[in-house]
Amino acid sequence: MTNDAADPTGYAARYRALTKDTRQWLSYHFAEGRVTPFGHRLAKALAACDARLPGAGERFVRELAETRYIPTKDDPDAWKQGYEQLVQKLAEVLVTRVVVDADWPAGTTFAIEPTNPATGGRPDLVVDAPSRQWLFEIKCPSFVKHQEQRASRGQQLPVRGPLGADAAIRADATLPRDNTLKDFLVSAENKFRDFSTEPRTGILVVLWDGYVFEATSALSHEEAGLLTAKSWHLDAGNRVPFDAVDGVIILNHLEILKLAPQEQRTRRDDPFTIGGYDQPPNVWCPNLGGGELDPFVAGIFDATPLGNMVAGDYTPKDYVMWIDLDRER
Repeated sequence: MTNDAADPTGYAARYRALTKDTRQWLSYHFAEGRVTPFGHRLAKALAACDARLPGAGERFVRELAETRYIPTKDDPDAWKQGYEQLVQKLAEVLVTRVVVDADWPAGTTFAIEPTNPATGGRPDLVVDAPSRQWLFEIKCPSFVKHQEQRASRGQQLPVRGPLGADAAIRADATLPRDNTLKDFLVSAENKFRDFSTEPRTGILVVLWDGYVFEATSALSHEEAGLLTAKSWHLDAGNRVPFDAVDGVIILNHLEILKLAPQEQRTRRDDPFTIGGYDQPPNVWCPNLGGGELDPFVAGIFDATPLGNMVAGDYTPKDYVMWIDLDRER
């Protein structure tokens, strides 16, 4: 890669070469001679990944270059899908960076998307520490349509329950995102199951916006949560257990990765780091029978057990009514 003062890692130049200088999602941030602050931070994150896992930086910059930009005027739906794909890829960079940057024991090795010999699935990241293997799957839900819908409706049903049977409520309600979380768990289960004979822990990492209760309700609501004994997701009348997934970490980070490429103000300077001063916590939702998250891994993700959370934005809910204060005045 070519390095210069404005592009010390060379990833900006590499992105331009891969996109043949056509307009793509990061062309503005990686422009020749004027790499933006966001571009520098992304390149720094790529370099950090590559330092601990050689080849990771090149892999990520290629995948970012392959995420094509289609103008809204040409195809609004394709623009939204492309933007969500970009944020998904940025989420993978974020989680990989914070995991490989952590102070793991000597002898720890890392792998991106190794193939599960039993199922053919490929976890996003595998960490082989001396005493335990850690498998991570990283997911970011589609969000553009959902956020627009949520902002326009006066009620919300975060979980499946009796209120959902009321047609009048459903007509003006944002419905649960439990199918999204179910699909994420199915994917993680396939990638983690029988991965190796080593002692191992499988963790699904899901980025969410500030409405974290949507995810915790779908996962951990005591009457219907996917990780509970009363999960609505059944097979032949029996709960689908997702035994290979020890739990889910919900990262309150989606808005950061959504706004940072737009050069809008976010709650932290570097979107590719987690935790620190004045940052809202992330949440650990254990699977049924699972216990506390290993303190070291919890520290990497600044993750607090859901049972310790009391904030309304985090705790599972049956029903939410939104009041537009501006309209009420």
